[in-house]
Amino acid sequence: MTWTPLPEPRPRPQVQPYTPYVWPHGTFVALPQPAEGGGPPMFEALAQRRSVRELKALPVEALGALLWHSQRRLAWAPSPLGFELERRPAPSGGAIHPIHVLAFDPQNGAWGRYDGVRHGLHDLGDQMPMLEGLVEQARSIVADPEATLLWLVAEPGKTGAKYENAQSVVWRDAGVLQGYLVAVAAGLGLGTCLLGMTGQDWAARLADQGQLTGVGALWVGRRP
Repeated sequence: MTWTPLPEPRPRPQVQPYTPYVWPHGTFVALPQPAEGGGPPMFEALAQRRSVRELKALPVEALGALLWHSQRRLAWAPSPLGFELERRPAPSGGAIHPIHVLAFDPQNGAWGRYDGVRHGLHDLGDQMPMLEGLVEQARSIVADPEATLLWLVAEPGKTGAKYENAQSVVWRDAGVLQGYLVAVAAGLGLGTCLLGMTGQDWAARLADQGQLTGVGALWVGRRP
């Protein structure tokens, strides 16, 4: 296999403001906010971490805790990029956070997009039929009908507003976020299984102007 390195990213001499993709205004459902503290020490949890290919259904309280400890907004600041910069538990190049976390609940067959400001999920409304087949693709890799599927969808234009050759920054953000989700899940006593798929074909259906790209997916649920 020949490895083709991506061009070296660098901050632009002058930013190129970007208008973020406007998601549909679906119904918002608040997630439970976990109590502070609790859980095993992180090193102990990581020592127990391993991929789990058969998972039980994920309670809404556990989904809320997973997203709260990895993706909620902790602080924000204005910027000339066309959107606010953010501080979240998981880091991101330039504090840009271009990746959205979408969750598929197998109990009701619905997709929701996580809102780290309000700590809840916005359903995708009329966009949900566009994702038919995405869950089947995930199950063709690892068949787990009870677990929740988390799908990571990036807006590369956000990172490109600040950086030239921004592709590798977005991919590294995706890897960091997957690592945080897996580590936090381990700390909560949950099981996870990362998938090799990106879901790019379905991301292109959601935004036909190329604003969105799939960058990863994983199953998460209770351990057997």
